[in-house]
Amino acid sequence: MVKILHLADLHLDSPFSLKSAETAQACRQMLRGTFTSAMLYARTENFDIVLIPGDVFDTGFAARDTLTLLKSEFEKSPAIRFVIAPGNHDPFKPDSPWAKTSFPDNVFIFKSSSLSKICFDDLNTDVYGWAFTEENMSVDPLAIKPHPDKSRINVLCAHCELDGPVGGKYCSISKAELEAAGFDYAALGHIHKGTDGANRIGNTYYAYSGCLEGRSFDECGQKYAIIAELDKKNGVLSADFRTRSFTQRRFEIIEADVTGCPDAATLCSSVNAAVRAVHPGQESSVRVVLRGSVPAELIVSEEFIAKNVVGVRYAEVEDRTEPTLDVEKFVREPGIRGAFYRAVEPLLTQGTERERAVAAKALKIGLDALNGRN
Repeated sequence: MVKILHLADLHLDSPFSLKSAETAQACRQMLRGTFTSAMLYARTENFDIVLIPGDVFDTGFAARDTLTLLKSEFEKSPAIRFVIAPGNHDPFKPDSPWAKTSFPDNVFIFKSSSLSKICFDDLNTDVYGWAFTEENMSVDPLAIKPHPDKSRINVLCAHCELDGPVGGKYCSISKAELEAAGFDYAALGHIHKGTDGANRIGNTYYAYSGCLEGRSFDECGQKYAIIAELDKKNGVLSADFRTRSFTQRRFEIIEADVTGCPDAATLCSSVNAAVRAVHPGQESSVRVVLRGSVPAELIVSEEFIAKNVVGVRYAEVEDRTEPTLDVEKFVREPGIRGAFYRAVEPLLTQGTERERAVAAKALKIGLDALNGRN
């Protein structure tokens, strides 16, 4: 049996350019810490192979201390074979960290955009793969069909876009090609939202592990690495898959229905109840989207509500509520408030979702102003 840890899309040294310098550095350290936790787990649990299909770094360059950390973690685990398939963010080039860094002997890096193979005879396992050699890769490495030895465990470690557009710039391969290639397991990278464990097409299992740690609200939820235990006897594969999370900080987008909340205190209570229901954790960041209908006279302060979200590291609030209005009253009202409502009303009822949201916010702001509230 061979025991494999599959993780991808680390994006070490991400700039976090929209954050303060201090926060950006803390976020970069967090990514390194998540990687270190995964490596400690790999050593402790005696994995045979760690597969990293691409985007270890966020760009074609890496900070010196990041490379020092990477080498140190690999050196601590001499019994583990680390197989790396560079991706579109960290392609293998003559001036890349992959080419210029002296890694220990237990690190195997694919260097060509053509399909190649690494043999681990003591594990009865062959690992196939390729590397991005530029930021874009339109060639199809599986256009020439491999002929794996069916008596051995055959694994693909690759950064690619499965069923992407033909000739796409992120190494598009089809599921039909993957099935025909004859691999037992395809450990894939590039898609940051991982598959729920391993899927299967024909006799081939495949999975995207997803990114190891979310970096923004574009990468919400718990993130995972995939554990694969593969064995083959008389050409018959037995396989077991499960996931393991090393996430230190989750990002979550949470919708809170605050319909009918009469005041700010009640609204904050409803928001915190919605956050608690998700159990994001104290190190998490949440974006709370307010939905529903609230009294027109209620001032919804996104900043105030965000400061009163408890149990998380960071919170932001997006107000998408609509005002609860006495429509008949406003339609009949002869003054400026009535005229203002009648001007906005078509967008409130007939516009697109975005137009309705903008109109609702404009109506609340306008009514507050007309009622003498800032």
